[in-house]
Amino acid sequence: MTLSYIEHLKQGLRDSPPKQKGARTRQRLRIATAEALERTGYHAMRVLDITKAAEVAEGLFYVYFKDKTEATLSVLNEMLEDFLGLSTLTTEDHDPFSAIRAANRRWLAVCRANAGLMRCLLQVSDEEPSLTELAQRANRLWYDIVAQTHVKRRGQPDAKPSVLFATYLLGGMMDELVRKLFIYPDPGLKKLQKKLRADDDALADAASVIWLRVLSPEAKQPDDLPKAAAALVDWMKVKR
Repeated sequence: MTLSYIEHLKQGLRDSPPKQKGARTRQRLRIATAEALERTGYHAMRVLDITKAAEVAEGLFYVYFKDKTEATLSVLNEMLEDFLGLSTLTTEDHDPFSAIRAANRRWLAVCRANAGLMRCLLQVSDEEPSLTELAQRANRLWYDIVAQTHVKRRGQPDAKPSVLFATYLLGGMMDELVRKLFIYPDPGLKKLQKKLRADDDALADAASVIWLRVLSPEAKQPDDLPKAAAALVDWMKVKR
């Protein structure tokens, strides 16, 4: 599965094009909207930017969408529901650390591949509460899966509220990391990455060390951690 939502849309149009011409035109406009959002952002994007990219007359845009906000919501809602929301990873078939690491690595990779669109999610959510509610619902679903898995693994059903609370806190850490890495890059973090020689995978693994320490402190961590993550394990005095 591609990491880029725009490529995901293009692949869908290539592989399973709608039978009706109008539906194909609407999908081309949605792809052009996603490209413009990724490139210029919501506030700077114009309808003309969309129609030029889609190679259609500007007036045709209004046959399918009321304005750029409606087109934007169409793109971002589907991204949340059908691209980000369905990429949750269950942990039934993995050891605790491998499951956490796989989820965190994928999340950072997806956010990097869609940095402009992720920024637009924040921009548009300020004006469209429905988008915020959708994002929160997707987060709750993921947090509940993670909490339920760890409660089941440790045989502590009564502890789910506390585990869910911890998962919210850890998820908030990942959201802020994404903001500082891709959405509004933090020069201080970039400098620290360079000093530690820590790429995205190393950051995901370091975050996963913290996740494991909180959710499964008795679990063993692997010996193949990147140097920056391994140094964090040593500092935290986690048994390996």
